[in-house]
Amino acid sequence: MKKLIQYIKTAGILTLFIPIFAACNKEELEAEKAIQVIINGYNGSANELEVSIDTTRYDKSVANGNFILKPAAMIGFNAVYTYRSPALRSKVTLTDPATGEVFFSKPLPATGTKANFNYIYLDGKVVEVNPPAATDTINKLGFYIHYADSDAPFDIFLYRIDNTTGQEYRAYLAKHVKRGTWIYIDYIPSADFDSKQALSNAKICFTKAGTTDQWAFQDNETMSKLEPSGMGFPVAGEKGLVLPYFITPGSWQLEHSRLFFYPDRF
Repeated sequence: MKKLIQYIKTAGILTLFIPIFAACNKEELEAEKAIQVIINGYNGSANELEVSIDTTRYDKSVANGNFILKPAAMIGFNAVYTYRSPALRSKVTLTDPATGEVFFSKPLPATGTKANFNYIYLDGKVVEVNPPAATDTINKLGFYIHYADSDAPFDIFLYRIDNTTGQEYRAYLAKHVKRGTWIYIDYIPSADFDSKQALSNAKICFTKAGTTDQWAFQDNETMSKLEPSGMGFPVAGEKGLVLPYFITPGSWQLEHSRLFFYPDRF
């Protein structure tokens, strides 16, 4: 009888621990996971936009409001989102916090640790980013230029000068480009611009069509140049890249947003 009582007690204690073991196993099965979420583009509306990843809001209370997408400004959102349940990895949303209107909503990828989204809003509508498919033999550069002051066409070229010899190097990317539309070009870097060193000493110049020194935007050199070293331009041996850019004059310089994501290149 003693043994029977002892057995019943032991069984009872084990029964009490079963839910604890089950909870521990569930905790292990739902270990914390993370995904890096990147949003690039331009918020051309008059209002701020707030990013939400599932139920997590990146409002003004988070990081002193640094995650808020400012109006008439480039978008450069980058956050690591952590979650346990797969149900909490569903979508990214951009909302006007003043009105509650949803401007953008896309699902997160079901697998992987990185997600990249593009969002361009201009003149009351979304500008779609639909780059061409990659090919193994060549790179493709894409440009969308937002410039409200003129419809005049312009040229785009790479330029650098050898500080020792004074020799100038110029490679045209596109001629007679129109604002407000996508243009894609096939691109293999020439020998004069095919290294990180060469690109670090170069500029991307935007000049009025048919000229090399009449600046396209606001007749201003600073507003009409970009530095390719920060834009991920291809170098020698690289092929198969598709690199779209959104470009517009900012308050004091020409600004750009990279609408692509090749994490292994940086």
